[in-house]
Amino acid sequence: MSRRWTLVGAGMLLSAGLVAALIAVSFPELPLSSCTDVGYTGDEPPGGFVYYEFYLGWLGYSPDGGVNRCDTPIVTIAAGLFGLGSAILGLERWKR
Repeated sequence: MSRRWTLVGAGMLLSAGLVAALIAVSFPELPLSSCTDVGYTGDEPPGGFVYYEFYLGWLGYSPDGGVNRCDTPIVTIAAGLFGLGSAILGLERWKR
């Protein structure tokens, strides 16, 4: 039984690492995002990532300098997987 929980904890840590890598590769348009689709009628839209808020597990941001607004839970998913995996491995090690 102990080996099963070790594998579950290690799997969660691996998943957290993969989600963090996915965030880094796809930045600034994060996965699982719901975004507004505002048409910009100018020469060039303002650029750059803009952070708005972190509320109830959702990260609010703008990938294009404030023209569109996006919300995503992906950061909370990565942190949750990391926390659960660490806790499971810590408890398994503590029981030995």
